[in-house]
Amino acid sequence: MVDVIYIEDEETEALLFQIGLAPRGINVLHIPDAQPDSLNVLNTPVYQAARVLFFDLWIGAVSGMELARSLRMRGDERPFFLVTAAGNPNPALLRQLRLGFLQKPLDFGQVADLIFSLA
Repeated sequence: MVDVIYIEDEETEALLFQIGLAPRGINVLHIPDAQPDSLNVLNTPVYQAARVLFFDLWIGAVSGMELARSLRMRGDERPFFLVTAAGNPNPALLRQLRLGFLQKPLDFGQVADLIFSLA
């Protein structure tokens, strides 16, 4: 199993991500919000070992892109992906943050292939 992180405030969306990827050998570690207390789990060994991070565009009042910027500034070099039903929000900022873009609805086979190509 390959571990990935999905920071998503909608429980149903996170559950769909987990259900869609589990049969493909991917374990999704869900973080339900972008509050400092919740994000502290990123410092634990299990979350540090995760290979890829996925962010919702809006995690409550916090932008997934701003969260990605903060994690990059802390030195996190893992692959990051923004997941949203909206269109590509800011291609230049995505490139600057080395943040991939995935549009919902997701094809979980393609997402799994992407993860394994990066892991």
